[in-house]
Amino acid sequence: MVSIQHKMQGFVDPAALYFFVPDYYPYAVLDLVDTTLTMIYNKITQKAYQDAYYLLEGLTLFNDFDLSWPMCDDGDRTKITDKAYGALVVATLEGFEKDGRLNATDLPGLENFLKTVAEWADSMKELSCSASYGDYCKSIGRKLFKNKSAETIAREKAWLDAWIAGLDVEDQQSAKKILEDAEKEPLKRGIWDAGRDDFDDMDFALSRVWKQYRQYLTKAPTAPLRGPGTWDISKWSEIQKEEFVFKGASDEEED
Repeated sequence: MVSIQHKMQGFVDPAALYFFVPDYYPYAVLDLVDTTLTMIYNKITQKAYQDAYYLLEGLTLFNDFDLSWPMCDDGDRTKITDKAYGALVVATLEGFEKDGRLNATDLPGLENFLKTVAEWADSMKELSCSASYGDYCKSIGRKLFKNKSAETIAREKAWLDAWIAGLDVEDQQSAKKILEDAEKEPLKRGIWDAGRDDFDDMDFALSRVWKQYRQYLTKAPTAPLRGPGTWDISKWSEIQKEEFVFKGASDEEED
């Protein structure tokens, strides 16, 4: 996630700077998402599944943090981008499974990753995306995590308690609050129960989905439709920004 966060530093929502650039921010974020998806695809083709997994973890957390790109005004692009993301998730997990490493020992954060992806998929279905990769993740979650032994639960709790104990006081309180809130959300606790096992494998055919995705990107904007030819606002001059400043914004700042 550090990589995509670093790249996001110049991709500020113009509204936060008191100016408006039509169709800018969701597409600026999509440009970063496209770059990250390509990195993940390249890792998968090299069978570097561990690297692909780390990149997917970061992108998944970023998606959960910044919900802007699915809100772009090109619904077809939202659908194909999410489909490519899902195919990459499935291909990576299948790679681990073939290597006999699809487990919490080799991937300590696997349970949380599967939950976050499944929850993201549920939200994308509300935007008319098929997002069947969510059901795939739930299926794996049911197999690996639904019926944990008392010993496994106790061990995980000990790990979590030890991690929280290593935080400073303020962060400890925040972590405990998050855990308390999570306990109050039955949907999250029972996420493995929601879903199905009979999904269409064609939705996950990476070579086919990736070809469709790359073809669609050939007609997608590679720079802002208005303003300088870069998504990075930190590289725009004050004169270049002037056209997009909200009228009265400077007066409001002075008041």
